[in-house]
Parts: sequence; structure tokens; C-alpha cells
Amino acid sequence: MRKFLVRVNGEEYEVEVAEVREGGEDNWNIKNIKKVTSSLPLQVTTTLRAPMPGRILALNVEKGEKVEAGQVVIILEAMKMENEIAAERGGIVKEVYVEENDTVDSGDPLLDIEEER
Repeated sequence: MRKFLVRVNGEEYEVEVAEVREGGEDNWNIKNIKKVTSSLPLQVTTTLRAPMPGRILALNVEKGEKVEAGQVVIILEAMKMENEIAAERGGIVKEVYVEENDTVDSGDPLLDIEEER
């Protein structure tokens, strides 16, 4: 029997899984599921990534600053157009990976926002 901690829709569950061998194949059978409650707040960190290649025109936040969902945190210039990059969720800026005038590729990390639930 192996135990796993599984998070579904922000809820944590402790799951016990038993390995059952039938006909030489590995099959898994879930035996016991129970919700885990904790007094500690769940920390969720979101990495905001560049949606396209471009140049950082403006960095509107700094490490440690509180941001709201939808707040414009970076202005990215791509193909002569200014694109506003907004925070997907509110929280605290934990890390900033770029500076103004940096060039980025699509998918490059821009900053981390940690949400406390």
C-alpha cells in the first residue's frame, strides 16, 4: 500500500493505493481516500510567462509588491505594438526575472506571483 497526497480543485486528499497484479500487468486499485485538513494556508505560485517574443517596455511591479488579479504588471513590445501583460491572480510578487529593455522569447518566465489561500 502506498500513500499519496493529491490536490483537486484546491482541496488536498490523502490517497492510499494498492498495487494489484493480474496476468502480469500492473493495475492500481484505490482503497481509501480521506480529505486532509490543515491549519496552514495553501501557497500557490503562478509563473507569468511571455505570450510572445518581444522587448520589455515597462515593468510596473517589483519583488515583494502586492498585485491584484487583472492588474497590468508588464508592457511587452512585439511587432511595434504594446501588449499589456496582466496578473492572472492576485498575490505577492515573489520573483522578477526580467528588467526593462530585456528581450524575451515566447514562454520565458517574467515573474512569479504567490497567492495565499
